[in-house]
Amino acid sequence: MKAIFVTLLALAASAFASPVVSERQLDSQATEIDSLMAKIQGHTASINKTTAAAPENPSVAQQNAAAAALAPDFQGITDALTDATKVLSKREFWVERRNGACDHSCLLIKVKGLVFEITCTLKFVIIKLGLGCVLVYLTPLIVALSGLIRCLDKVVDGLLIAVKHILDDVLKGVAAGLLGLI
Repeated sequence: MKAIFVTLLALAASAFASPVVSERQLDSQATEIDSLMAKIQGHTASINKTTAAAPENPSVAQQNAAAAALAPDFQGITDALTDATKVLSKREFWVERRNGACDHSCLLIKVKGLVFEITCTLKFVIIKLGLGCVLVYLTPLIVALSGLIRCLDKVVDGLLIAVKHILDDVLKGVAAGLLGLI
């Protein structure tokens, strides 16, 4: 009986403390997302530059050479996403207070911007070089991005729905580009 009472008391205490933790969590996560965005923008700029330099309608050898040149940047994005997910999923990180204030809509905008940055770059690469030569690099990147989004969905209600809309729009463009190849 004591164990049930203590469990209920702990549950009630966590319910009352939740809004304070959530506010602190948003500030910490916003700072981490800003840092992640800066890292990713460096890699996406490099990817866009390399992809733009590829010839129109590249041969298979040119596609593979461009994909090999893009591999370190894809791996850099994947590593940055994985590292950020590890940091953001730690409970200690959530309760750490940082300067600045960010509410749910602010964090949602930051994550949407991050997803948009990555997906637009991927769309450009897939349309220009094709999916086959970069698929081996994109799979871990997409898995890492989905891990980050799942981690943050606990904090921002509706994040998965908002990201789904972005991905739907981008994937429609990719599908149109791939249909042109058939």
